[in-house]
Amino acid sequence: MKKHLFLSVILAVTLFGETSAQQLPIYTNYLLNAYAYNPAVAGSKKDMVVNLNYRNQWVGFQDAPVTYGVNLHSGLGKEKKAAVGALLNADNTGMLSKTSGYLTFAYHVKLNETYKLGLGVSVGMVQYRIKLYDAKVADSGDELLTGNLLSNNVFDSNGGLYFYSDKLFVGASGFQYLGNKITWKDSKSTLNPHFYLTAGYRFDLSKKISVQPSALLKLSKPVPPQPEFSLRAFYNNMFWVGGSYRLNDATSILVGITTLKNKLTIGYAYDIPNAKIRTYTSGSHEIILSYQFIKPKRKLNADEEELNDIDNSIKSKLKKQNEESNK
Repeated sequence: MKKHLFLSVILAVTLFGETSAQQLPIYTNYLLNAYAYNPAVAGSKKDMVVNLNYRNQWVGFQDAPVTYGVNLHSGLGKEKKAAVGALLNADNTGMLSKTSGYLTFAYHVKLNETYKLGLGVSVGMVQYRIKLYDAKVADSGDELLTGNLLSNNVFDSNGGLYFYSDKLFVGASGFQYLGNKITWKDSKSTLNPHFYLTAGYRFDLSKKISVQPSALLKLSKPVPPQPEFSLRAFYNNMFWVGGSYRLNDATSILVGITTLKNKLTIGYAYDIPNAKIRTYTSGSHEIILSYQFIKPKRKLNADEEELNDIDNSIKSKLKKQNEESNK
């Protein structure tokens, strides 16, 4: 009896995550936290970026999933071709807690004046901890489920590609693709590979208003593919509102603001469950703080401004001559 109960606990908690058996955290604000879904995003911004995120899922359920995350990434050198990053996540669901940490290296290639391609790989460790001392059992004298803490560590790696410009992005990434085993006392579990495809484009409707449709596709066997579609509308490149729909899961409301001279971004998402579980929960809350260390532009002195004007004038004349010669 004890062995069967032990195996039941292990098998249940190892399938960490949603009811769809997803083992990795879900972020509705995946646009603001793109690095968490693709290591190739590291260094895609001109300056260092730091993200802090918190997700409280299925509010109203005791011991429902809670996720904390922090990550940062930055380009290296003057040309910013190479980049590094670091990511730390902590997930807590009932008796199970999962902590994962990764270091990332990425490299970006300039394809032309508009588009770039990033390639990235992350390596790290995943730790699972099962707090058996929190188990509520009928037999209080059961030594197996009293005063025990099970812990296990496993090596992991993620990789991805990221094609992007100022307005367009297309990404593909694989997480836990090594499929490493987690060995417990009487059973073995696997880090199930997860694959993500993302795409989006920002359309300028006027000088102050723009919209950004985007999509995220999650692939992880044996779960059916799960697409997610989002749309955000921006005003003055500062405020935005939008919505998101995750198939067979939730409909979400998105709001956010970018301030402090485009350095600080605050995003909030509220998920409304579509499944029967909505009867028992008021939804899920998610918030992200993103800070970009934008360096102020150096002011030019009078001589530098004059040289700049001369240089721009020469470039304009050459461009005009080329256009006339091509006619």
